[in-house]
Amino acid sequence: MSARSAILSLHPRVLPVSTLAMALMLSQPAQAQTAEGTATDTGPRSRTGEIVVTANRAYAEQTDYAVRLADLGPLGQQPIADLPASVTTVPEDLIVNNQARSVNDTLRYLPSVQVRDQQGFEVSRPQSRGFQGSIVQDTRLDGLNIVGTTAIASENLAGIQVLNGLSGALYGPQSPAGVFDYELKRPTDAPLFRMVGSFDSPGMWTGQVDASNRLGPVGWRINYLHGQGSGYVDGSSQNRTLIAGDFDVHIDPRTVLEIDLSHYRTQAYGLPGSIVYFTGGKTVLPAAIDPTRVGYGQPGAGVDLSTDTALAKLKHDLGNGWQFEVGGLYQNANRGLYGITNTLTDNAGNDTVTKNFTAVPRFTAASNTASLTGHVRVAGLVNDVAIGTNGFINGQYSARNSIAVALGTGNLANPTVLPTVPTPADGGKYLSGRTFVQTIVLGDTVHVGDSVALHGTLSTSFLDSRSWSKTGTVTSADNRNGLVSGTVSLSYKPVAPLMLYATWVDSVEQGETAPAGTANANQILAPYRDYQAEIGAKYQVTPGFLITASGFRMTRPLATTDAVSNIFAVVGTQRNWGGELFGQGAISPALSLFGGVTYIDARLVNSGVATTNDKRVVGVPAWKSDISADLHPAFAHGVAFTGTLHYESDRAATNTNNSFAPSYATVDLGLRYNAAWGGHHETLRLNVINVGDKRYYASIADGNIVGSPGANTAYSGTPRTLLASIEFDL
Repeated sequence: MSARSAILSLHPRVLPVSTLAMALMLSQPAQAQTAEGTATDTGPRSRTGEIVVTANRAYAEQTDYAVRLADLGPLGQQPIADLPASVTTVPEDLIVNNQARSVNDTLRYLPSVQVRDQQGFEVSRPQSRGFQGSIVQDTRLDGLNIVGTTAIASENLAGIQVLNGLSGALYGPQSPAGVFDYELKRPTDAPLFRMVGSFDSPGMWTGQVDASNRLGPVGWRINYLHGQGSGYVDGSSQNRTLIAGDFDVHIDPRTVLEIDLSHYRTQAYGLPGSIVYFTGGKTVLPAAIDPTRVGYGQPGAGVDLSTDTALAKLKHDLGNGWQFEVGGLYQNANRGLYGITNTLTDNAGNDTVTKNFTAVPRFTAASNTASLTGHVRVAGLVNDVAIGTNGFINGQYSARNSIAVALGTGNLANPTVLPTVPTPADGGKYLSGRTFVQTIVLGDTVHVGDSVALHGTLSTSFLDSRSWSKTGTVTSADNRNGLVSGTVSLSYKPVAPLMLYATWVDSVEQGETAPAGTANANQILAPYRDYQAEIGAKYQVTPGFLITASGFRMTRPLATTDAVSNIFAVVGTQRNWGGELFGQGAISPALSLFGGVTYIDARLVNSGVATTNDKRVVGVPAWKSDISADLHPAFAHGVAFTGTLHYESDRAATNTNNSFAPSYATVDLGLRYNAAWGGHHETLRLNVINVGDKRYYASIADGNIVGSPGANTAYSGTPRTLLASIEFDL
């Protein structure tokens, strides 16, 4: 059977690829070659430039989880082993071989990271070290700000880099939730053509084409996928489509223009909705539900997310170690939020069921970056210097009319399908809010010999936020100039493989906006001041395996809605202290490891209220561990085994700590087989997620995060799921 007929035989809906794509596939050479005729790499790369797979192997076959460089925006690329900060990158090898379908799927492999679900499937905020993320400030695409509360397909990514902790000195005002930088795939130097047909139980079929080549000075990469089918609840459905093009135009040997365009749409209907509890302190979090049971969601209720992105970067090598880069991005995120909310009315499980959210249905982000980096010698000391700027404009467009509708009442013990109620017209959208942030950054690392370095970064930021009513009247405004953030670090290498560091951060954070439903809705709070102290060590166990250990103490003002006055205001300080142990890379030619363990004591202090003071922060586990392994011994002749252990200790479900989500552990297992038939590479992948079919809550969020003041929200974890795919590399 030919590669073409084999993949199409999987299912009649699996791969609606155009005739042109098929022709391109059949025209590709069996082995990628350079002009000299020598095989070169066509496998996954991160933007660090690491080669993970070469042309004589299948894509992601020789798994290597090592990532040696990090991109720190205005500071440029830096060796992770020398950075006085906690930086982890989920490599493309892990994404491909574990068959992660979304950013949320990918981030679950990081022990310092959580995902706070908001209004349904893939509408989430990522966060690290127990601090809630923001809409735009903490999420980036190749270093440029994007909307963080919309869907991103993992199949378009070469990795996800996470800078844990405060980084306002680098990127301007933002929460302590860290920086999540999604790295795009880039054109390959040699011809690449992959066709992947995949199946997610019980009935989701997806086809993907990933092709790349170089025509003279222009490199191109086209990524297309389409999937549709049923979800894990009877009567549920999913549909997603990605069309992406990435281009490298080499203007001259030292100058390249990168252009990236993408459209991604995902729809999911009939999956479980949220469980809302603790309204007025009356209810507590119930036991975890069976997410496959009909009635926790409703037919036709779910999300329809569409994200369009255009990005361009110009990079120029000035010579003598000096680099210049400038870039811009525009993103439009339309969010059809038609999900279900099951709001408990008592602790017997009775609830009211509502369809559709009143959250912002459209976000836009226009972001920019520019930097100049290089080396100078002052008083005999080498200085790595940087000057740069980055910023964004975030637009928020609200519906004129609420589309939320009440469907009826029910009970969690006996969920039922309720009569359908038509969605009201939203009356059109209007510009309800806009945030402008621009930051100027200066950085310097002074090297004292080969073992000691002093690192310093200073930034000044300008921000303007305002909101409008439906009539165009300004309802709130806040303008700040010259907000300063700084970071200072000292690093020391007693021996070549070991680096010790200490870091202090003083960072500004933009004040939050009071959510809808509060007495001071849309009010913008004054900027916060956040602090972090961190000590750490990094040890290069082998050339391909790095261990990072760090301890930290971080604080930020914590705002919430008062249950009596219904006013959203700062009520105290969130104080998180803890430690991380993380390892990443190949410890032998046959075994790659990725993951570790994180401890966090996250508490609200100085609240002045006995019922909440010194209580654990909602949704943050004290212990979280995620450890992944890929075993691919040479004697197994193309067979590899993967496994991941996920663990979270209990989480506070309320700010008074009278209710907790129990601890849980899940296991994922996988099998991969690589072969070479007919001069081409073939890869079969099988993964089982949540092998034990554990019931648990994947997300516990304070209501102020998800737009439900005074009420907290929980979303169920994914049940046992089989992922299967067959890939042809031509």
